[in-house]
Amino acid sequence: MPLIGIGLAYLVGYRRFSKLRHAGTSYRTRGGLFLVGYTALIVALLSPLHTVGEQFFSVHMVQHLLLSLVAPPLLLLSSSMPVLLWALPAQERTTLGRLVGQPGPVRSALRFLTHPMLAWWLFVGTLWAWHQPIAYDWALENRWAHYLEHLSFFVTAILFWWPVIGAPPLPSPLGFPARLAYTFLAWMPSTLLGAGISLARAPLYPFYVASAKSTGIDPTFDQQLAGLIMWVPGDVLFVSILLLLLVAFMQHEERKAERLDRELDAQARW
Repeated sequence: MPLIGIGLAYLVGYRRFSKLRHAGTSYRTRGGLFLVGYTALIVALLSPLHTVGEQFFSVHMVQHLLLSLVAPPLLLLSSSMPVLLWALPAQERTTLGRLVGQPGPVRSALRFLTHPMLAWWLFVGTLWAWHQPIAYDWALENRWAHYLEHLSFFVTAILFWWPVIGAPPLPSPLGFPARLAYTFLAWMPSTLLGAGISLARAPLYPFYVASAKSTGIDPTFDQQLAGLIMWVPGDVLFVSILLLLLVAFMQHEERKAERLDRELDAQARW
């Protein structure tokens, strides 16, 4: 399975990368971030959570949070692409590194897909589209549609979080104030969707109404719990990321002020 292959490739690349002379200690922290993000993917897609999520809306919602708000930002923060490249043979590593790292069609396509305006709409639009009753029930009734749903959640989340984090090989085109605004504006639609699902007076998804006969759980309660999971833990995750961005912004401004002070001191000496 591709997901297992990526994990094995990272282990091989990490082992080779750690032997390089220029590899600092920061790669260990990044390795830990990758491990947590990768574990979130495994739990979401390969654990019993996936099967149980087909019976309980609330459990399915946990999957969606892992695929959109937990795994993608952690994997991007880990700067895993250079490590994954080191899992390849030297020739293939050089070729792929040039395709991604230097100007060309691959880098241009990646820059286009991660453009903040496009990435924001893809992320928010995918979230809302798949939670419409017709689309949601289709995903639960059709295995390939279910795979497509989860893949689209993860891919659009990667595209969305990339401008926030600025992971290699693309630096973020946004300054820190813009990153804060960009993230905040995506938080609001997610909160509204979760609140709408939680506060709905009747079950919205016929599939879970039918499955309630075998599970014995009240579909309205299950739906309210699912909405609360998107609403409250989702808010906590967004706020956590906003706080980290704020801290990074303050540190950036502090370094900028220190650099300016050094330049002024140097000019004064002259």
